[in-house]
Amino acid sequence: MNRLTRICTLAALATVSSLAVSQDAVKKAASQAEATQAIEARQAIFSQINDLNKPMGPMVRPNTPVDTAVVATNAAKIAELAAKIPAAYLVDTRGFTGKTRALDGIFSSQADFKAKADGLVTAANAAATAAKAGDEAATKTALQNMGRACGACHDPYRGPAQQ
Repeated sequence: MNRLTRICTLAALATVSSLAVSQDAVKKAASQAEATQAIEARQAIFSQINDLNKPMGPMVRPNTPVDTAVVATNAAKIAELAAKIPAAYLVDTRGFTGKTRALDGIFSSQADFKAKADGLVTAANAAATAAKAGDEAATKTALQNMGRACGACHDPYRGPAQQ
């Protein structure tokens, strides 16, 4: 009986594990419409992140004041958006038309891609926390780290701008 219980438990765990993995597995877009919708959804996330970053970018320069209120708000929103990035790439749009800078590696290296998105979440939360504490020097450093987290993903997974 003990052996049978262990076998059943292992079988149940294997089933649950395979279901969990399949829910986060990349699937090929079934149509041009689905690919277009997926591309537009991801671009909306990045457009919002870009808009939130714009006022913070100059703050990393020397002798430039840091508006901690702006950083606290914007960095927290960026962390929320960055958490959505991996799910936005679960539809493989390769082979369909559409302006996208997504490189093929995103779809074949999901674990690394997710880790980089998680790194942005962590960095953005750290910037928000530093800003809420009112520490300009720590906020400036956290913003620089957030920029590095963005770049860590851009370098391997984002192609050149398309015209």
